[in-house]
This record gives sequence, C-alpha cells and structure tokens, in this order.
Amino acid sequence: MNLDKNKKAILGLGFIALLMLIIIYLPKSFEQGVPEICTIDGDCQHENYLDMVISYLPAVLVLGFILGVVISYFYFERKAELPIPTTDKKQVILSLLTSSEKKAIEKIIEMKGQVLQSEVSRLEGMGKVRAHRVIERLIRRGVLEKQQFGKTNMIRIRKDIFDALTK
Repeated sequence: MNLDKNKKAILGLGFIALLMLIIIYLPKSFEQGVPEICTIDGDCQHENYLDMVISYLPAVLVLGFILGVVISYFYFERKAELPIPTTDKKQVILSLLTSSEKKAIEKIIEMKGQVLQSEVSRLEGMGKVRAHRVIERLIRRGVLEKQQFGKTNMIRIRKDIFDALTK
C-alpha cells in the first residue's frame, strides 16, 4: 500500500478509535444480558452467561490482534530506498556508508588519505565517542587502518580505496 504519511496517520488513528469503541461498548453489551434470576429448571443462569462471555473471548482477542497488526503496519512500514544509479565510483562507494561514516571518509580524503583521530572527532555532529565507534567500524570492515601517534591515533584510508575514491 502506497499511502502518504498523513493518510497513514489518519487511518491508524481510525483503527485505534475503532479498538477503543470495541473496548468500551463490548463489555456494556454483555452487561445487558446478565440474568437476574439465579436458577431456572436447575440451571444456574449466571454460569450459562459466564460460559457465553468466555466463548466470545477468543474472537475479541483475535480482533484486537488483527487491529494491532494493521496499526503497526501503517506506522512502521519501511521501504527500501534504492540509491540513484550513477557511474561515479566515489558516489557509489559513499552511498554504502552511514552519514557519520561518510563525514569521516570525506575528511580523510580531504586530508590526502590520513588524518588524526582527534580531527575526525571535531567534525560537526561527531564527538570523541562517535568518532571512535565510526573509525572502529570502518577498520573492522577493512576500509581504514589505525596507527598509534602520540596520545592519539593516525587514521589512514587503505590505498586501493583511496585511489578508487579520488579518481
């Protein structure tokens, strides 16, 4: 289903309102059928009524489950956004990275393939902790190399990746 966000929100709220109406009025409809006489011909009318209410319980639970699934579908529907096809190698490679990883890689490319880790942590929206995590993630993936440099680290992009990004 391809609906814009406003329509999805309105439809979801409609399902929530329907669920609320069911929760409010279903018990009231059962209250109207409560017997006033305890036994008729040796049958306890209260037990019969309770058996009837219990027999409707699975239907109410299934209805609630279905409404919950529909509501969550409309609110949490995710669509994969495919990158725009391009022949530029740099854009193709950068499209595979998160925004923080892109910032770090672009800074390293700007600094001719190597940079101090402290420089990466000074980027906008990037602190020491985030810079450390981004760099470690890129090192695990084989994009960057790290070497101790005084009290900080020298971060280098692999030569083959640097060449692919700069040509």
